[in-house]
Amino acid sequence: MTHRFLFLVLLLPACGALEPLVAAPILANPECRQEVRRSPEVRNMDRQSNFENQTQVRRLASLEHEAEARIYNDCLRRRGLPVQGGVVPIQQVW
Repeated sequence: MTHRFLFLVLLLPACGALEPLVAAPILANPECRQEVRRSPEVRNMDRQSNFENQTQVRRLASLEHEAEARIYNDCLRRRGLPVQGGVVPIQQVW
């Protein structure tokens, strides 16, 4: 019983390790959301993913989320709409 408990306690930190480091942006404006989805930069990152290498998957997901936020904010600025506020995310050095 104690061995199973210890095993589960040791496994818990690994559960959160597969999430991307940069959270996905909230894309509320439908026109800008379409622009983000059609962007070649975002679409190319999906093609580079190697699902056997989870470190690379996390890195690409973070880069994709950063690109989505940048493209979305640029779209909002071009349309004269307010850009989402908040704290700038920590930049990872890969």
